[in-house]
Amino acid sequence: MTHLLSEIAIRNFKSIKNETLELSAFTPLVGYNNAGKSNILEAIKWLLRSTALNETAFNNQALAVEMEGKISGISAIILGQLPANQQAAIQPYLFADLLHIKRIQAQPNTGAKGINLLVRDPANIGNANEWRNAPTGLPQALEVLFPEPIHIGAMENAEEDVSKSKNTTTIGKLLAEIIGPIQTSYSAQVQTALDGIKELLDVDGTSRAAELTAFDTAVSGKVESFFPGVNIKVHVPTPELKEVFSKGTIKVFENLNPAGRDVSALGHGAQRSIQMALVRHLADIKRDSGTQTSNTILLIDEPELYLHPQAIEVLRDALKTLSTQGYQVIFSTHSPFMITSKDVGNTLLIRKNDTLGTYKRNSLKAAIPTVVTTAPSQLELIFSLSHSSNILFSERVILAEGTTENRLMPSIIQKVTSRTVGLHKTALVAMGGSGNTRKAMLVLNTMDIPTKAIVDLDFALKNGERDGFLTAGDVDVAAIQAHLATIASTHAITLNAGWPTNSSMSAADVFRLLAREAAIQTNLVSLKAKMQAVGIYVWTKGTIEDHLGGIPKNESGWANFNARLDTEDLNVIIPSDHTEITNLVTWLIS
Repeated sequence: MTHLLSEIAIRNFKSIKNETLELSAFTPLVGYNNAGKSNILEAIKWLLRSTALNETAFNNQALAVEMEGKISGISAIILGQLPANQQAAIQPYLFADLLHIKRIQAQPNTGAKGINLLVRDPANIGNANEWRNAPTGLPQALEVLFPEPIHIGAMENAEEDVSKSKNTTTIGKLLAEIIGPIQTSYSAQVQTALDGIKELLDVDGTSRAAELTAFDTAVSGKVESFFPGVNIKVHVPTPELKEVFSKGTIKVFENLNPAGRDVSALGHGAQRSIQMALVRHLADIKRDSGTQTSNTILLIDEPELYLHPQAIEVLRDALKTLSTQGYQVIFSTHSPFMITSKDVGNTLLIRKNDTLGTYKRNSLKAAIPTVVTTAPSQLELIFSLSHSSNILFSERVILAEGTTENRLMPSIIQKVTSRTVGLHKTALVAMGGSGNTRKAMLVLNTMDIPTKAIVDLDFALKNGERDGFLTAGDVDVAAIQAHLATIASTHAITLNAGWPTNSSMSAADVFRLLAREAAIQTNLVSLKAKMQAVGIYVWTKGTIEDHLGGIPKNESGWANFNARLDTEDLNVIIPSDHTEITNLVTWLIS
């Protein structure tokens, strides 16, 4: 990518009150329905190709709609490709290869004349004349830098995009790619054919069709009776070569219908599939050509709509290719298949509330660049394909250490609240070991995703201080460790640095035994409260299995517990700990 729209600030547009978005060559927008993702795509399009807005586009009709855009990467080479007058219009406003533009419409229904395009003067930033009216040549330069955006809506019929050749449609873009070589190879042959048609149908054709001549004579005689001295001739204009291609469309052929059908005869699913296939082919053409002469903004609402998972992955690859070959791809999505772990840094989490309107949560790219370097393995873990749908599409995250939590907590949460984890807009994510907890919470909390964790007792005792959840020298940890030392010899417990190792008694059994000691119950309660205050719940009896009545840690044990949840109350299944579990669920989803 040579240059791109790297940032847009949107003010007072539909559901967007005031938000600034960082954009990359490949930018996924993730959010619930009605969060305002489509409004963001429309705003980007309006910045580059404005049309007069009516009152429905104004969040507050007393205020102006404003869009500020930062265009980065306008190098001397790119500038040199523009005509001299366009270079002169841009050059004074470039700073470090950056150009800032602003588009404003002060009131609804003002027409095109009510829309102003401004450019920022880098020599006057902060002054009253920081923004100036765009000089002649700058709008034209923008059209060269960013050709007409391709905007593909989610729920609209895909027929027009794949059947009508315009510079704004996918089929039009494809035909534009192939018309050049065809003209070179076949221009003489096609022109000869067109000339023959012209001579046959043109009003001055040398071999005009006899039927047309007969029509001219018959009708002109009738016209003469009304208007003496006037006669008419039928004129059938012959198109130029480019006009021929402007009529290009798609015909669909099936085994049961070899005659071919218009795209309009197909259902939305088939239309969408063809549409995305054309996008993929456009990507293949760009991949093969390697040309990057322009940057076309490709705006797509839910590109995965109607596609099966394998097709979605193929489409994602095509869009990624386009994003490296002269297209800037910005799309909304509800599918984890559209986002790989490599794309999470550029993914914008879009939300909406009454106070802020549509807004973004922090992205990895903008908010936590250090996490990517200090915890790359954790980043890969959290945002692997199996987890991204849970995390990116949820309002809060629960990190769970063990398999039992992940097998049983969804059912327990549903039992306590009568709602599934998904209905709580909550993701339950397996950590694959408590050692990942600190890094995972760092990643998610810095992305402004509320996160809580569930851990075994040994994590709190052995890692709580190390990971910064407890202060160094915590008195409760010290008291519990000291008590463990006093009972170690009695129970043949082998200690290493004050904590058990697997020997005659497993470490898990030691912590389970320790948790039952009356002398440290006050310390366990205090330890649990301190950990819970930083978002971590500790199984003070040792593990979740101990709080659920000592159920087996295997498929049979999990299946049996879930089956009992279907027919029995929680206080019957775990009479001693049902209040504890209920309070845990309430805390987790609050």
